[in-house]
Amino acid sequence: MTPILVTGATGSLGSALVRALVADGEQVSALVLPGDRLGGIEPVRRDVQIRFADVRDAATLDAAFRGVEIVYHVAGVAVTLNRLHRQMLAVNVDGARNVAEAAARAGVRRLVHTSSISAVGYPPDGEIADERFDMTRSVCTNSYAETKTIGERALLEIAERRGLDAVVVNPSAVIAPYSDLRYGWAGFVQMARRGALRVYPPGGVALCGIDDLVTGFRAAAAHGRAGERYILSTRNISYRDLFGLVCQMADAPPPRLGVSAGVVRAAGRAGRVVSMLYRNPYRSPFLVPENAELSVHHLYYNSEKAQRELGFVPTSIEGSIRQVQAWLSGGKIHESTTA
Repeated sequence: MTPILVTGATGSLGSALVRALVADGEQVSALVLPGDRLGGIEPVRRDVQIRFADVRDAATLDAAFRGVEIVYHVAGVAVTLNRLHRQMLAVNVDGARNVAEAAARAGVRRLVHTSSISAVGYPPDGEIADERFDMTRSVCTNSYAETKTIGERALLEIAERRGLDAVVVNPSAVIAPYSDLRYGWAGFVQMARRGALRVYPPGGVALCGIDDLVTGFRAAAAHGRAGERYILSTRNISYRDLFGLVCQMADAPPPRLGVSAGVVRAAGRAGRVVSMLYRNPYRSPFLVPENAELSVHHLYYNSEKAQRELGFVPTSIEGSIRQVQAWLSGGKIHESTTA
């Protein structure tokens, strides 16, 4: 078996990858922040070696990377709140640099870095972006996009300089169990179950099913070309259709009211005022200007390069929604690559 290490293993994306690797009998180590809860790897705790380290602290990584052949770097701050800019720099940028250097020192055979479609850029309405999109044409920006872009570039520069075999995946938005219900996409499923998903913004989003993400991760490790980036995305969908689908699967009434871009932006500005009342940025309302701006555009992407070079086959987002429902209900999550 190939020794594998997953950073960010307690998060929704990293833990899904860990559970899939364990299910296939792989030799898996999970990088866990000291003092952190095990989150989504708790169900497979007995089959995983826990290695405590902090990607922000380079000195802790050498021991954690020892004896590893493949590293999936999934750790990151993925909350699109500009107030978290300093934390994003520390994790998304400095953490990426530290991981690349540690992987090079350890002689890791392949590093798969988790970036984001935000690092590709936000295309104008009516355009579907691929890996070649000119980021200077983005319709908006935020701290998350900036730090993921810098982190991706820094990691690839180190990889080239140090002779490290690194490949990048750029997932679109992921609905997944074990995610943050305040800022994660699973929160919309929870709202639907409560009958609280009543309105929708005018834009649209690219979504990646969690099982598609896992298969994309593994395909990148097996077939990706060093130094290349690959968009992993399952479906482009308007918020109207997405919220309608989530409500349908939750047996809840669909949202009936579409909100204009002007109203969404005004609500975002109000959210920013409210957010400043809290010293802890994680107490901020979800709808602040950076999130409001994302929701009024149709930010669509294609994964043709991943399909062509990695054998990536998009399935559906319904399977992810079912997994979130099972998680919210406290039941067993049935992970599969079929919807």
